[in-house]
Amino acid sequence: MAAIATALASIIGADNVTPWDQIEESRQLRIQAAIASATAPHCIAYPATQDELAAVMACAWQNRWRVLPCGNTGKLHWGGSADNIDLVVSTVRMNRLVRHAVGDLTVTAEAGLTFADLQTALAQERQFLALDPAYPETATLGGVVATASAGSLRQRYGGVRDMLIGVSFVRVDGQVAKAGGQVVKNVAGYDLMKLMTGSYGSLAILSQLTFRTYPLQEASKSVVQIGTAEAIANVALKLRASVLTPVSIDIFSPTLMATLGVATLGEEEGFGLAAQFQGIPAGVEEQTNRLMAMGAAMGLTGCLLAAEAEADYWRQADQMLWSPGTAGEDVICKLGVLPTAAVGLLQAIDQLTRPNAIPWLARIHASSGLGVLRFNPEEITADLLLKVRSHCETEGGFLTVLQAPKALKQAIEVWGYTGNSAQIMRRLKSQFDAVSLLSPGRFVGNL
Repeated sequence: MAAIATALASIIGADNVTPWDQIEESRQLRIQAAIASATAPHCIAYPATQDELAAVMACAWQNRWRVLPCGNTGKLHWGGSADNIDLVVSTVRMNRLVRHAVGDLTVTAEAGLTFADLQTALAQERQFLALDPAYPETATLGGVVATASAGSLRQRYGGVRDMLIGVSFVRVDGQVAKAGGQVVKNVAGYDLMKLMTGSYGSLAILSQLTFRTYPLQEASKSVVQIGTAEAIANVALKLRASVLTPVSIDIFSPTLMATLGVATLGEEEGFGLAAQFQGIPAGVEEQTNRLMAMGAAMGLTGCLLAAEAEADYWRQADQMLWSPGTAGEDVICKLGVLPTAAVGLLQAIDQLTRPNAIPWLARIHASSGLGVLRFNPEEITADLLLKVRSHCETEGGFLTVLQAPKALKQAIEVWGYTGNSAQIMRRLKSQFDAVSLLSPGRFVGNL
């Protein structure tokens, strides 16, 4: 075990290599939750530059060490379980903001910079990165891209692959490659940005990323409405077809609405719809008033949230669904259906869980049909998850288990992929990592 740490210490220094028995317990648990076997990795390497990362990977390639890439390890346990990992490589010390082209609305940063720190830097120039990933305070930019972690803002701005315009990465053999550029309309080279997005560290290790940015908006307000499933579905459909331009539209399960407990909505129970509007003050005021009137005409009870009350609402909604991930935390799934089937899916889950009174929380983005579903691990079973997955698939969608105890992950194929691209993905994996040293077994089809 000491041999790997010693070899890496000679490359990046002993201070940048931590043996397994010296890693803090919480980080050990997250790493172990991401690995199928009970055998722990030998150590974690923390390269501080792209050249150091390349040297570490060249050494791993020569010795055929199996590598698990990560940032802060907050989402490392998502997806499939990796096989027999020798070495964990973290980019968290590669955290420089390389270039902010304010006039071009682009920013380049190293993969280990946290999302929150980037947003703070951009805010000084009245700009922001239009993403809302899980764990924004600790998530690194590389982790956001590798897991394609985005939320409600995709209604207005799109997902991670729409924000990413340039990428540098280190291949499994230690060679550095790049694609895209530092301007929004750059079209040079292959679109490796989209290929790396959501690849879960199975193709290469991201080292530097370039994103498009947007100006901060002058005003922001949110409309929160509650009512019957039919009324919520009708309002969501009408809103999507209207001239209104919300930056986000979310549909909430009754349990999540009850947990959030918006005081101004009183004691009413039901499904929820929340829409956020941003822009100039007059435009925000007009649009929120029109949505309130639209909901009232369909029998919904609603309220307006602004300033700190609005920020608190969205913060609580995120915290309810995204728990810090360790092996014993709640089961969290990513799901997708056609936007028109979102409310029907929540009704189906309610019917499946009601006989055993299983508590659950869910939030679906009404524009894309993508959402998050959370269960208590002591209550949920593999059989019930498969039933929910089956319902998603009948609606043309999917269900992926992101986070769950090992026993549950072993009882259910976590990705549940049924598309026709498996052969293409295997060929890509073979081209980028022929001997399967990067995140082996973690991606779709045990790639």
